[in-house]
Amino acid sequence: MPLAQQLIDSFARIVRANGGAISILAADGDKIRLGYSPGVDEECTTGQCVLPHLELQEMMREWLSRRAPGATVSVQLMKNSDA
Repeated sequence: MPLAQQLIDSFARIVRANGGAISILAADGDKIRLGYSPGVDEECTTGQCVLPHLELQEMMREWLSRRAPGATVSVQLMKNSDA
């Protein structure tokens, strides 16, 4: 399984909990660019807070550093209709 898909599979449950989605925008060797459409409850009124895209990106970088040192990921914030 390609590294980008492994990364998405590892974080999909977290972002889906509040209606978010992650998609691959580009994957070129060890450089991965993902799109993140956050969920809809940014005020945490349901107790399921939306994960900010920069926090998601940092979590993904930590995941990559343990599994694929040298690989990089950038997460682009998308509108819900973009992803």
